[in-house]
Amino acid sequence: MISKWAKLLATGVIAASFVGPASAQTTGAEDTAPTAPAMWRVADADSEFILIGTFHILPPGLEWRTNAFNDAFKKADAVYFEVETDTPTAQSTTVRVMMTEGFNPPGTMLSDMLDSSDTQKMREIARDLGLPFAAIDPMRPWQAFLTFSVKFIIKQGFDPGAGVDTVLSKEARTLGKDTHYFETLEEQLGFFTELPPEIEKALLVLTIRDWDAQAAAFDTLFNAWRTGDADFIDQSMNETMRDEAPQVFEKLIVERNNAWAKRLTADIKNSGGNALVAVGAGHLVGGEYSLPALLAAQGFEVSRYGLDAPSAANSDAANDNTPAKAAETDEVGDLLKAMENN
Repeated sequence: MISKWAKLLATGVIAASFVGPASAQTTGAEDTAPTAPAMWRVADADSEFILIGTFHILPPGLEWRTNAFNDAFKKADAVYFEVETDTPTAQSTTVRVMMTEGFNPPGTMLSDMLDSSDTQKMREIARDLGLPFAAIDPMRPWQAFLTFSVKFIIKQGFDPGAGVDTVLSKEARTLGKDTHYFETLEEQLGFFTELPPEIEKALLVLTIRDWDAQAAAFDTLFNAWRTGDADFIDQSMNETMRDEAPQVFEKLIVERNNAWAKRLTADIKNSGGNALVAVGAGHLVGGEYSLPALLAAQGFEVSRYGLDAPSAANSDAANDNTPAKAAETDEVGDLLKAMENN
């Protein structure tokens, strides 16, 4: 069961996502899948939006950018992200939510809520991660889960500053590109703070019980993202969540994808031009609920780079708001960083 929750985070479904160490493990599909993160092209007569699935935290020095991606990013006048997490305001918001909503009522401890064996395992995890148990015990289950998770990836050598969203956000600002965000940080943290109590507790309990097995599970999923294995990501994350936690799947995947598709549809039709959309990889894979499928249903031309059609990175798209004559000539800290700083 841990894999359901871990994969939900690891594939970038929320900004507090995390992954485990990369290694020589394979997903079993690298021979046929592209050896780069999956990308899609969404276009109409005068617009080209490139979609890339992200991991929010990556190993430092990982080379994930391809020529096709660099071309698309260079051409993009605007870049879309899930949420803004790397500004001082965003980090202070994270701390405020965690301090006001991340702790149990006075006198209520996690150790009072858990079985003795789970409490003992939680003590061992805290010790291994260098965390004082007295600081963990008063937390709500969701905050203890996140704290263990982010400390785990730091211990594995991952760097929040190397995440796709963080890197692209800084570059986009430096280059003067327009940046757009689908959600607020309060909305994303709300996916944790508003969990039903039984699911919130289960999130921590299942994490504790399967803690020793999580590195290998993360490792396999990380390789799936790195090599563009969209089918593996969908089967191991979306399908599992849909079957075992349909209400969570509906809220975290389906509802959000529909909202994002509605926003993108309006922007493509009304503004158009060239743009890059960088969101968690779990949102771009799957059946009719995936973001590419929802946009295709709106009548846009949608193709997967390297699979469905030749790369269109060199084809230019004009802006819908540009006069016709000119159009003929015209051609991403996050929650983890906030937690680290506090």
